[in-house]
Amino acid sequence: MSLTRVRFTLTALSGALLLAACGGPQVPPAQNYGVIRGRAYDVASNQPVAGVVVTTFTILTSTTGVDGTYRIGNIPPGQYNVQAQPPQGYALQSPAQISGSIALGETITVDIPLVKQ
Repeated sequence: MSLTRVRFTLTALSGALLLAACGGPQVPPAQNYGVIRGRAYDVASNQPVAGVVVTTFTILTSTTGVDGTYRIGNIPPGQYNVQAQPPQGYALQSPAQISGSIALGETITVDIPLVKQ
């Protein structure tokens, strides 16, 4: 083994030990995150609507499937805003943004009623 490779290995090992001694990066347990799920549907027919883009915290996004459902995981506890962007031919029946709060490990349902244009 070359001297450079030995130095690199020792440096990496000492860095890993330092991180371990300091507790390393703290990642909250999965049960501390919440889930927002729901269904997008046509209010006149109650039929599911696919292709609705649902966003929260501007970076967590899901698109409804053929059954109209969506799921967004890893929602930190506290306040959230959900925004929906319907596909062409549909409009939101209610406000474009839905707000609420979510607790540790909670799963909440936010349905999205749509009207045909």
